[in-house]
Amino acid sequence: MKHPVDIDNWNRRENYLFFRDFANPYYSVTSQVDVTEAYIRAKALGIKFSHYAMYASLRAVNSIEALRYRQVDGKVWLYDRIRLNTAVAREDHSFASVIIPYNDTLEEFVAEARGIIAAAMRGEGDAYGADSEKDTFVISVNPWYSFTGLQFQFPQNAGENIPLSVFGKIMVDMQGRRTMPVAVSFHHGFVDGYQVGRYWEAFQHNLDTLSM
Repeated sequence: MKHPVDIDNWNRRENYLFFRDFANPYYSVTSQVDVTEAYIRAKALGIKFSHYAMYASLRAVNSIEALRYRQVDGKVWLYDRIRLNTAVAREDHSFASVIIPYNDTLEEFVAEARGIIAAAMRGEGDAYGADSEKDTFVISVNPWYSFTGLQFQFPQNAGENIPLSVFGKIMVDMQGRRTMPVAVSFHHGFVDGYQVGRYWEAFQHNLDTLSM
């Protein structure tokens, strides 16, 4: 469900109006995230680490109001829940985007994700149909290489503010600590450094504590 935002009486009115018409109103941040505990937990639970990490991120997004604003057809809306839009690799090395609903538990999320991803891998559905949905947070999993920065591509309607994220290759140091580069991009009209800081804190907390 979504709710219209009364821009005239909104505490972010000036911020939003200032950044609204920028050619690129987004800013991106990359961080090396500690996934040591998350990797252990995912393995113990018998689930894919990528599913565990994506849910940890999506749960963080849903916990922060600023990350649930979207601009659609020139109006600002606040969504009750944000779903996951993620790319699924096919055997021929093409990919399709799918929508995975947000659930209150990791167990429910993983159960739905498995079925949706399996169908996409079989070639079912529209490869880009998910990209028309606005109540989403996009996560791409890139296990092939690490990175310290990343440039995102935006469509002409980028002002709709669908945040983007990429998970990179996990690296292991001499002490056995695992880190994963994570890049996120947010619309500055809705999100400032404070909210991004809250996202990183919630994401790390979820990575360290989730269970089935």
